[in-house]
Amino acid sequence: MRPKKRADTPPLSEKSTTTPNHSSDEEEEDVCQQQPPSDMITPPPSPKSIPILVSASFEANERLLTAKRHGQLKFLMSEYASLRRGGHLFTDHTFNLFFDSYINLRRDGTPLTPMMKVYDDMIQSGIQPSSSTYSLVIRILCKRDVEVQKVLAMLKRQNARAGGARNTPNTSNMTELESEGNLTRALVVFHAAVSDGLARFFEVELYNQILRVLSHYGNTKDSLLVYEELNVHSTPTSATFAALINLFGRVGDLDTALVYFEKYKELKEPVSPHDASYVYNALVDANLKCNHLEGALKVVTKDMFQADVQITTIPYNSIIRYYCIHSMMEEAKALIDTMNKTSPTPDASSFGPILSTFCQHGNFEESTYAYEALVQTDVSKSYGNMANYALLCIKNKSTKAIDVISDMHIANLEPDPILAERVISFFATQPDQVREALRALATVLESMKSRSLSKAITGIKAAAVKIAHATHGNFKDTLEVARILAPVCHQGLPLALAKVLIENYEFDADHDAISETDYTILYDAAITVSLEPGHSKKISSLPPFHVLVFSLQSEMKERSFAVSQATRARVLTHLRRVDTDLVTKWESLFESLSQEDVPSTHSKTETLSTSVMKAAVDNQASSALDILRTQIIDADMIPSPEPLRDAIAFIGKQGQLEIALAMYTACIDSYKSSSWETARMERAIYMVSNSILIGYAQQGDMVNAKKYYQQIKSLNRYPDGNGYASLLLGSAKCATDEATDALIIYDEAKRHDVKPTTFFYNVVISKLAKARKLESAMRLFEEMQSFDIMPNSITYGAIISASVRAGSETLARKLFSDMIASTQPPRVGPFNNMIQFYVRQQPDREKALSYFAELRRCRIKPSAHTYKLLMEAYCSIAPYDMPTAYRMLSEMELRDRIRPSATHYATLIYSYGILQRDVRSADRVFEEMSKKHVLKDEVVYQAILDTLISNDQLTRAEELYATMRTEITRSSCPYIENVFIRGYGQHGLVQKARVMFDAMTDDKINHGNEVIREPSTFEAMVRAYADNDQLAEAKEVFELMVQREFPEKVTAVVAELVSNA
Repeated sequence: MRPKKRADTPPLSEKSTTTPNHSSDEEEEDVCQQQPPSDMITPPPSPKSIPILVSASFEANERLLTAKRHGQLKFLMSEYASLRRGGHLFTDHTFNLFFDSYINLRRDGTPLTPMMKVYDDMIQSGIQPSSSTYSLVIRILCKRDVEVQKVLAMLKRQNARAGGARNTPNTSNMTELESEGNLTRALVVFHAAVSDGLARFFEVELYNQILRVLSHYGNTKDSLLVYEELNVHSTPTSATFAALINLFGRVGDLDTALVYFEKYKELKEPVSPHDASYVYNALVDANLKCNHLEGALKVVTKDMFQADVQITTIPYNSIIRYYCIHSMMEEAKALIDTMNKTSPTPDASSFGPILSTFCQHGNFEESTYAYEALVQTDVSKSYGNMANYALLCIKNKSTKAIDVISDMHIANLEPDPILAERVISFFATQPDQVREALRALATVLESMKSRSLSKAITGIKAAAVKIAHATHGNFKDTLEVARILAPVCHQGLPLALAKVLIENYEFDADHDAISETDYTILYDAAITVSLEPGHSKKISSLPPFHVLVFSLQSEMKERSFAVSQATRARVLTHLRRVDTDLVTKWESLFESLSQEDVPSTHSKTETLSTSVMKAAVDNQASSALDILRTQIIDADMIPSPEPLRDAIAFIGKQGQLEIALAMYTACIDSYKSSSWETARMERAIYMVSNSILIGYAQQGDMVNAKKYYQQIKSLNRYPDGNGYASLLLGSAKCATDEATDALIIYDEAKRHDVKPTTFFYNVVISKLAKARKLESAMRLFEEMQSFDIMPNSITYGAIISASVRAGSETLARKLFSDMIASTQPPRVGPFNNMIQFYVRQQPDREKALSYFAELRRCRIKPSAHTYKLLMEAYCSIAPYDMPTAYRMLSEMELRDRIRPSATHYATLIYSYGILQRDVRSADRVFEEMSKKHVLKDEVVYQAILDTLISNDQLTRAEELYATMRTEITRSSCPYIENVFIRGYGQHGLVQKARVMFDAMTDDKINHGNEVIREPSTFEAMVRAYADNDQLAEAKEVFELMVQREFPEKVTAVVAELVSNA
């Protein structure tokens, strides 16, 4: 092929307006990298006039790759200019490396003028572009054209609101944007590829991308030419037709959707093997969206049957939803009957819309019928429908509401705080329903895990108090309320409940139902009441504290029950506040107990202490605390240090610090009051103190972690290897340079001859990996083996992570092979590392999938993160395969029983909204989360907000941001705010950006609910000022950043922004 000079190509404008940038603090994906078609027999022709001098061009290629790894576009442009000045030989591959790097590093929303100048250099140098060159350039030009069109639409709306005034800044910006001519250039490049015979190597998705952009202009002539070229050189995939059918269905153009469906049927055979139901399901959905029910029914009942297409529940469920939306409930029920008689069998998504509609209509009888059918299916994603039915049961005064909570528990679902309180409170306020209220309280508490319960406990306590009042003096029922609630009230029963309990105890003479452990509840209730502010001065029907506790002790003695040592100590503490004579009287009650009366309890203590640890490991933290208190402490035994050390550490690491602290305090009190020799006592105190330190550190509470660190040092000891590793984990959450912290803690541990553990090495290597300090990480990896500390799969994951972060593909692959060959059973982490490397750093879908296949071969269950990476492989690497990415949501649940979470939906939103500029589809995914009862979190909100801001929908973004702040609990991370600052800056709304910036804080210790500024926040604010020519303000923000004392390498980037402004 003869190289040609393309001087007639219209140049891009030298000056252009910047449009919104959607890059985040995460590494941006290469959205335009193309993999060669699998059926390519011969590569595109290379120009014969260019000598193949691989050695001469190698240096240029290597320098461009280094610039890409450096991560700064300015450095890439500088390196390119340096290479050109040095006269280095460029080949088409060299230019492709440059274009690929530029696309990777380019901040979205910025003009392509610099890149297109390099493209012009390539043409003027007589170097023939390859099909890869054309593909890269066309893709990015199309992407930029979409950016421009969205900004133009926004500016036109602004002008319309301003009354169409002329010569406004918007008018000037619009002229500059329109002069970029991105689509014109894309078409010129496309026609050049056609002329050179290279368009035949283009993938289908590239043609589709051009057609999508042309549709903005209604350019039928060029659209037909592009579509004709597509049909000449390639065969559309089923996903292509399904997407087109869905698209035209959504805009109400059923005729065009049917045209594409007919084309699909014509080309069905040449299309590679595929699931035809995907296309037919899209056609059903298009008919329904266009309000053409008859057409949808025809597709399902006739067309799919005749075409021998497998019919799943998906099209039936679409029709059922349509019936329900239009209140055609008899038709919906009839369709369910048909599915039951034939196939497919209805699933939860079939009954869900029917149940939801009947609940909205308040039809309890029909709702009950639908619910009974629903619970016969997999209801793991039907929380919303079940909750709605539970509320309808309450409205209709039905005890089935409690059965719904039980059904939720069976399906591993938990009632939300409002539902939990409403179910309990309803039965508590109904006449003669105390027994049902108690059942409701027990069922709710059984159904909720500790983390969820912590959010709902206030409401549940209030509801429990209502039950106590509803007992109307029945002591047995009141005691049952206390028994049920006590295990989750680690700081004692609510005051109101304690009062009712003591009051009913006093006025009910039947105490036969009280067990020995129940008396502990009564003593604790008495103490709670006595601690009420002003209690001693109030006129009350309750007896004085000292009268009550002596009465309880007398009653226990009559029934041959013993008051535990812990209870005796607590009562004694409170009696000291009343009268010293009462203290003497209380102590005298137990003087007759001699050491000989107490049997040897060593073996029993060991057994019970082991039971505490087992309960902790089984995620039954409340039970572990109960065993410690009631069976060990209250029985005057001393807990064994080793099992309690492990139990406290495990519970603390799970985030249940309140329980861990209660266990720690009980142990410390027990050890200090024991008769153990000093060395043994201090060793026990050290062990549990090290464990509580680990818990606080791993939860990021470094204030408390350091408090226990100092207590350990006061014993002339230091944390063990796991303790130091946990300190590192915790400090990393509030430190900028994690690698520096890692090495400091590593050196201190070695200085104090702390025996290193595998966990210790794993944490330090992980932190070094995060900082891309591969050499230091490898040194420790080799050191641990020299100490006969063998690496496990986590270690391999950490060192492989270090390798891939540093870009050392060869070393990563070698270490991975070593891991597979080792005796250590591999875990999912290292597989994720390799998949992530080929998804995010060196996008290669085939290699990523090969590591997933290896994971399956090793019979390792993938994690939720594995599926997130798989979804990214399909929807973040061009050509995008959205159907397969979507399918991962169901596959992960059906095959591996992993429920999709917000991060998986965020991946789809990011692909649609950021990579493909398809806001409508991104919105649809976001809304789908509510239908699927997937809780939205900060990650998914960041994705949708970035989508809106990057697509010039700032007003919607602000409204959604306000909604988000009321619906989720925010972390202190500023990434969402950074996106807003960037968007405001690009639209000249610098004052709004500054308001957002000032609303954040620099105080990482006492920040409360405020968001903390990170280096990226300062960079975003400086860039906003710099882009709007406000240099003084940019310098002011930079000075604030300098005062934060971030590492020099962090501030250097922002300093460069200021100096170049």
